[in-house]
Amino acid sequence: MAVKIRLQRHGRKKRPFYRIVAADCRSARNGAFIERLGHYNPLTDPAEIIVHPDKILKWLRNGAQPTDTARNLLSKVGIWKRFHDEKRGYVSIDDPFVLAGDFAIEGVIDPSGSDGNGELSESVDADESSDSQDSEEE
Repeated sequence: MAVKIRLQRHGRKKRPFYRIVAADCRSARNGAFIERLGHYNPLTDPAEIIVHPDKILKWLRNGAQPTDTARNLLSKVGIWKRFHDEKRGYVSIDDPFVLAGDFAIEGVIDPSGSDGNGELSESVDADESSDSQDSEEE
């Protein structure tokens, strides 16, 4: 059985949201699926991607092939890079996905990011980083 990681469309007319699922490649787009892996909401500003990295990595390790759109979403949250680094043996203990466990990873696509190409943006609170440096100096 060939397994695909793909999007399942839900929502009403002109108001879509998508579930990221592992499904048999012969099943219909919105048909039977094996496991639910997360969801994607393109209507929020910025678009919301919530995935379970442990489940997705399990399916990728077992040979599931993501569709082009699913691969793009996995790239935006960093799971696709993590999978390729793991295949090459570059996984480090500092990798946030190693410690993720059963928790979901949330990603937000910010179209007005610094490079403007729709990559994920992480906000760092400057006050927290300066406070931690001050405490180390004392």
